[in-house]
Amino acid sequence: MQFLRHLHTIKLSELALLDLAYVVVLLPLVVMLKTPMLLFSIIALGLILFKRQPANNTTLFSLFILGITALYLSLYGAFSFSGLSRLKLFLELLVYILIIVVSLQRLTRKINFYLLISPFLFLALSLFFYHGILMLNYVIFEVFVLLWMILSHRMQGDIKEGFKTSMIMFMHSLPWVVLLFIFFPRISFEHADYGFKGEVTKRMGHDGTMYLDGNALLVPSDRIVMEIGFEGKVPPDSQLYFRGSILYVDKKDHWEGLPPYSKRESLDHYPTEGMQTAYKVTLYPTQKKWLYMLDMPARAVDESTLDRDLISTIKEKIDEPIHYAAHSLLSNRYAQTLDTLTYKASTEYNSTQNPQTFQEAQKLKASIKETSKRAKAVLDFFKSQSLTYTLKPDALDTDHTTDSFLFDKRRGYCVHFTSSFVTMSRMAGIPARVVTGYKGESAESLNNYLAIKEKNAHAWAELYINKAWVRYETTTTASNIDIPSELSTSNSEDQKKQNPLLKKINLYLMYTKYQIETWILYYSHIRQLQLLDYAKKNPLFILIFMMTLMVLVLITFIIIGYLKRPQYTHKALAMMQPLLQKLHKEKHYKKEEETLHQYLLRYQAKYPKKPFINEIDRHYEEMVYGGKNSKSDYKALKELIKKFIQDKNG
Repeated sequence: MQFLRHLHTIKLSELALLDLAYVVVLLPLVVMLKTPMLLFSIIALGLILFKRQPANNTTLFSLFILGITALYLSLYGAFSFSGLSRLKLFLELLVYILIIVVSLQRLTRKINFYLLISPFLFLALSLFFYHGILMLNYVIFEVFVLLWMILSHRMQGDIKEGFKTSMIMFMHSLPWVVLLFIFFPRISFEHADYGFKGEVTKRMGHDGTMYLDGNALLVPSDRIVMEIGFEGKVPPDSQLYFRGSILYVDKKDHWEGLPPYSKRESLDHYPTEGMQTAYKVTLYPTQKKWLYMLDMPARAVDESTLDRDLISTIKEKIDEPIHYAAHSLLSNRYAQTLDTLTYKASTEYNSTQNPQTFQEAQKLKASIKETSKRAKAVLDFFKSQSLTYTLKPDALDTDHTTDSFLFDKRRGYCVHFTSSFVTMSRMAGIPARVVTGYKGESAESLNNYLAIKEKNAHAWAELYINKAWVRYETTTTASNIDIPSELSTSNSEDQKKQNPLLKKINLYLMYTKYQIETWILYYSHIRQLQLLDYAKKNPLFILIFMMTLMVLVLITFIIIGYLKRPQYTHKALAMMQPLLQKLHKEKHYKKEEETLHQYLLRYQAKYPKKPFINEIDRHYEEMVYGGKNSKSDYKALKELIKKFIQDKNG
């Protein structure tokens, strides 16, 4: 505990303790300050550090005017009725006002109630601007520091004793916090939007279109889009297709969904084929309405709509992380009666737009009557064209995209393969459509956890065969893969990302973050009931929980015992403790102003016939002040103390 030894000599004034508390709670808020307000804070901090005397009225008034000006410039343009109604703007205004008031009061060098309570207000306000597991950890640190400063103040500025007492209080509270967290009734707020919510940065989301030109769907980013926790094992790669949107309309350079005014029959039934799997999804902001579900969704998510194409949407755009429980059937097909509108939309094509593709498709249509065999023939045709899968394809002729891809450029990625495959299938007389979403990879999974990243964005085809929509992975038709050269780079940061060990460590960190967020940040009333129900059905779980709690209590008591143990400035003083306890039992008490030497001399004078005291005193003085610190010296002192305690006359 070298840290505690350094704290031993430090004594801080009330203002210094308060300043430390402010430094800790203001750090998260400094980042969100606008430039004018940041400059004001720097000026105020400079005055606080270098002005040792209380500021006069002129200085305070000047700083007040400067603060109001900085506030106005920071929020210029946001002052409107609609603007002030936004909670975030109001809280930002509150932070700025609080900084100005605290700065003015601190310069008076007088501590009042407002100066004492403001650190807690800053802490509470920071929760509205920063969310996620990092902020959770920092809040715990902030609470500890504030408690430390309060106790240090109560102990007349003793930093060391304040730290020890704070740690002891934290350790005492830890088991109770765990118990109360798990068993205390959870309060559910249906539309609560405060507290720790995770990141709010917008992720790339599908927008109901699929471009084939320079705007084509390709975001080679490792940013997390979704995190999925399966109730069982993570399914194999071949089944990790997360359905996003369905596209029917070919616009030459891009594909679109059906117009919003289209009237279609409602979903007649949910899929029934495949192994059922349950999972929970954390979906980060996309500013879109799509909920991504594993193929094929078995039922709708709460407060969402599942349409005829098994596409799940909600009413509002996703502008903050949301969490939903989903159920799917692991299948590449689902049976459905094709309504008139869907049939028409999935069979339309322009034969003059891609004449070469149309000619080849007509040959297949004329020679192969069975739809499933004709679909296989389309696959075989793609394989025969020596297509190359690459992330940097040559630009296609957007007036003849399919012909350009199949007979000219022959290079592309999922969007180009899928678009051409759907077009040729339609020309061959098979209803077909484009599906966009995400394709998971088991390499990004750990235990029951799976991370979906922006680079996992994908497109595939669905063909209507034998009264069922069937998934086709069109990129498997590529004869060549041109990936290594695309990804090679001299950038050291990218090389680190490719390092298998670093990638594994990063996966473990993501898994840990997900588990903490799932079980702590989003531990709801429903999850509490699920946990208690699981405990009722599994006695072994209760036993493990009780044993874990006992271990936690044991660890806390060990830490508390360590912190409570006396700290001695010299080893010889520690060895003297049994002797001092013996004298204390004899009701011979040490006076507050007495040294240990004077105390022992007084005892010897009171009891001159008792042996060993003079020798013990001499040995102790020589070891502490004379520099005798050999093993034999410690052994001799220990033996003398032992003889004194065991002496029958003692």
